[in-house]
Amino acid sequence: MLLIPVSMIILGIGFLGSGAFLIFRLLRQTLYYRVQWISYLLLIAFFILSYAGCIVYGIYYDPHCLNYWYATLFLLGGVYVYLSCNLMTNTMNKMELMDDITLRYELLKQRSTLDSLTECLTRDYLLEVLNHRFQKIKLDEGMLVILFIDMDGFKAINDNHGHDIGDKALQQFTQLLKRRLRKEDLVCRYGGDEFIVLMEHIAIEDAQKIASDIVRRARQLSQDNVQLTGCSIGIAVLNKHSSSINEVIKKADIACYAAKQKKSKNSVCLYSHALSAANHSKN
Repeated sequence: MLLIPVSMIILGIGFLGSGAFLIFRLLRQTLYYRVQWISYLLLIAFFILSYAGCIVYGIYYDPHCLNYWYATLFLLGGVYVYLSCNLMTNTMNKMELMDDITLRYELLKQRSTLDSLTECLTRDYLLEVLNHRFQKIKLDEGMLVILFIDMDGFKAINDNHGHDIGDKALQQFTQLLKRRLRKEDLVCRYGGDEFIVLMEHIAIEDAQKIASDIVRRARQLSQDNVQLTGCSIGIAVLNKHSSSINEVIKKADIACYAAKQKKSKNSVCLYSHALSAANHSKN
């Protein structure tokens, strides 16, 4: 008569052991919640010892504790623990897979948003940010100052001294921008030797002062005994009256071109309608 209840309890012990194995494997695979897994493992060990103790006590002392009612409870308890362990294992495995996918996505996103040479934002990401800011400006007023920066004489550096020196010059110039600009300003490599800076919550006069200081410091840069020729900067403003982002970037580009045409070069120029008219007449 005791054979069937004892077999049911032993089967419950088997389920408990299988659950313990799953938890132990999970413990070796992951660093998450180690204390909780160990506690759960100890609890399962306690259950197994209790089940085994019940069998011994029932066979040698009190057969009534080995009836079908207790045996069924023990078996169901073992099945429940096993299913819980299996569910937790599958959940943790899926969480680790999702973490891995998220990490890979973040790495890919970082590569797509940062220029590999200068570690500035890419052109595509800049346009994405500008679109978002423009929508916000339309709703909340405000404005965004855009600096269009072009390194002067960069092509001559590449032609006369090689692309390695040119790449180092770009990196050095980028470091200058990041040191001089505010932490909240965004720097983008827009083209080969062209950069765009987005400046929010700043007066035009302050933006001009920063731009002028960048121009002054750029004149002092040199790379491997090659004197860099500085830069020119055009400034335009994006506000709720702007027709489009491309229009404002074009205005900053026109202002940068005007700065290059000055006798001193290495200049800063703020966009105006007069510049636009002059640019159209030349074209």
